[in-house]
Amino acid sequence: MNEIGINVGYRILKYYLWQQFFFRIQVKREKIKPSYQKLTKTLKEFEEEKPTLQRKHLSDCTFTIFDLETTGFFPEVGDEIISIGAVKIHNGKTYSKDTFYQVINPLQTVSRRTKKFTGLRRKDFVKGATLPIGLERFLEYCKGTILVAHPASFDINFLQKRVNKWELPSFDPEYVDSFSLANELLDRDDCYLDDLVQRFNIEYRNRHHALNDAIMTAEIFEKLLKLCYKQEIHTIRGLHEKINEESFG
Repeated sequence: MNEIGINVGYRILKYYLWQQFFFRIQVKREKIKPSYQKLTKTLKEFEEEKPTLQRKHLSDCTFTIFDLETTGFFPEVGDEIISIGAVKIHNGKTYSKDTFYQVINPLQTVSRRTKKFTGLRRKDFVKGATLPIGLERFLEYCKGTILVAHPASFDINFLQKRVNKWELPSFDPEYVDSFSLANELLDRDDCYLDDLVQRFNIEYRNRHHALNDAIMTAEIFEKLLKLCYKQEIHTIRGLHEKINEESFG
């Protein structure tokens, strides 16, 4: 077994032997706080908007392009969100002055490797919000919009798994996977963020910072929307059919 496999195995063992019990105690404490109740209410309201969003024309949609930074890839066994960055697109244009950025103070200790990877430091986490507070702020920011992530298969799934772990109402928003969309529009299967930044001559920003990655993804998504119009794709339904992914919506 290689070093990565050993590390993952150790973390899974650690979670099931000890960490999950600590986490349940923390969640129990958070449940009695107003922030937890407020997030519960916001999640329910968010779900109610979904049918209306599905009927919209692309030009009438506001998109929230977002990115997560996390402690790892496995939310089921304790990996947590440590920052959320987002920016909006309306009428095909990125609103770079209307951004969202929130550092989340996780329940577990963040490894030195993750700190180096994301550029976040201990003092950033100390000043950060708890997940209920930070996630509620994010949902308020993107309420009434369609979420976009690159790839959404990671970011949306991670959010859903962590919401479930926190014993909150289910999170099933309207969203677009810009990675899958780019692959279909460009007839490729490797449209990763760095490749598209170069392909579309997007201004490069330091990677693995949630807001920087969200802004670059938004500028890429602008280009993808233009390609949609050229291919006579003008509705959310048409976009979903192009991607051919039934899990959307």
